Amino acid sequence: MLVVSTASVILTYGQGFLNLNFESANNLPGNPGQYGVLVSTADALPNWSAYDGEADLSEIYYVSNSPISGSSSSVELESGSLALNGNTFSAALYSDGSISQTGTVPDNSESLEFEAEGPVPGGSLELEGLQVTLGGQSLSFSTISEDPDYTVYGANIQADMDGQEEALTFINSEDGAGVLIDDIQFSPSVAPEPGEMTLIGLGAVLLYISKRRKQSGAGNEDG
Repeated sequence: MLVVSTASVILTYGQGFLNLNFESANNLPGNPGQYGVLVSTADALPNWSAYDGEADLSEIYYVSNSPISGSSSSVELESGSLALNGNTFSAALYSDGSISQTGTVPDNSESLEFEAEGPVPGGSLELEGLQVTLGGQSLSFSTISEDPDYTVYGANIQADMDGQEEALTFINSEDGAGVLIDDIQFSPSVAPEPGEMTLIGLGAVLLYISKRRKQSGAGNEDG
């Protein structure tokens, strides 16, 4: 039986994975300004490694109000108006930018969920260039819910990964477009496929219509 992930489902940040909400940044300048400043990756994204293609990034830009064009790093730490969901920080991936860390997959995990927006800032939520892998295996993700400022995506993971040490990687292969990532979480619920989401929505509509008809019929009988 499909278990639908909702806001009521208890989600847990990954045991063995750290800073999945990117809120652990430290030793940052008080105000990075519109065009940002270079900071060490270890300070901006603790527990994560950042890459431009295959090149390991020891420094990335920390930006608060607008993404940098031209001279930016392929991975950025965004704050202020650029961060998703009112959080202090979000990670931004530009062309060939990726972040990765290795940790233990929590027991009973059935899916991986995360918030994303792209391209940066605002606008389209199409993420054709975003790739997510766990243990070297590509995860096929689909929309779980939508907010005016971001979309929550979910991807099912293999049961035999529970308790295993695996590498979690987010890669943006889209040329030129940026993707904001935030609130990565492991969930004990299966992420619904796109077709299943459509059926769930249709079922909710039919249930609402049925209730309205019953209420209308009861009203007519009372009259």
